[in-house]
Amino acid sequence: MSRYRLQPSPAQEAALLEHCGHARYVWNLAIEQHAHWRGGRTPAPGFTEQCRQLTEARAASPWPAAGSVIVQQQALKDFHQAMANFFGQTHRRPRWRRRGRNEGFRIVAVKAGDVRRLS
Repeated sequence: MSRYRLQPSPAQEAALLEHCGHARYVWNLAIEQHAHWRGGRTPAPGFTEQCRQLTEARAASPWPAAGSVIVQQQALKDFHQAMANFFGQTHRRPRWRRRGRNEGFRIVAVKAGDVRRLS
C-alpha cells in the first residue's frame, strides 16, 4: 500500500474532510447495525445488503449523494474486513469512529489505469 503526504489548499482540505465525514458516517452506521444483532435473530446485513442500503440512502438524501460512492463503499469493505478479522480472533471488535480523531479514507485502484499522478 502506498501512502502520500498531501499539502492541500484550504478548498481541497475542506473536500478531503468531507470525504472523511462520509466514510466515518458509513462506518458508524455499519457499527450500529451490527450492534443491534443478537443470536437467534436474522443475521446482521452483509456487505451486499449494506451496499444496496447505501444506494437507497444516496437516492433518498442529498448529503450522502454529494459524496464519493467509491469512498463510501470502501468504508463498508473496510468494515467487513474488520469484522472478519474480529471473528478470526486476530483483532479487536471494530469501534465507533470520532470526528477529528485519526480521520481518513481509502480509495483503492481496481486496475493500473485507475491510478492518477498527484502533484
